[in-house]
Amino acid sequence: MPQDPEDLLADWQWRVQQQTETTLELTRRMKQIDATAESPDGDVTVTVDHAGGLNALTLTDDAMRRYPDELARLILDTARRAQFQLAEGMAELARSIYGADSATTSFVADTYAEQFPAPPCDDRRERGR
Repeated sequence: MPQDPEDLLADWQWRVQQQTETTLELTRRMKQIDATAESPDGDVTVTVDHAGGLNALTLTDDAMRRYPDELARLILDTARRAQFQLAEGMAELARSIYGADSATTSFVADTYAEQFPAPPCDDRRERGR
């Protein structure tokens, strides 16, 4: 039995509205996410916003005693770890809203993972210093 075209249209409009609302919710919640990482020695703490931009930076007195290039490297390494955590958080958010098998989840996770890949391992931590 063929379906009524008006019923088909109403169903299509309802699905579009649901998808729009879900997408708006994802966008709203993404803007609220940030991520914080601390350097292995605790001298540097970096927080990045939902776009991966630096939102906060805390340095201990010991951090300020480092050579400038060493401190810069430590700040950048810590920021990269925070950005990687952000990518993981965004993927988890998308999974919680759309499900693990969703194309939207894959798109969000892949986009953030590409922009903020896992930082290289710190050899000193792996050797136990």
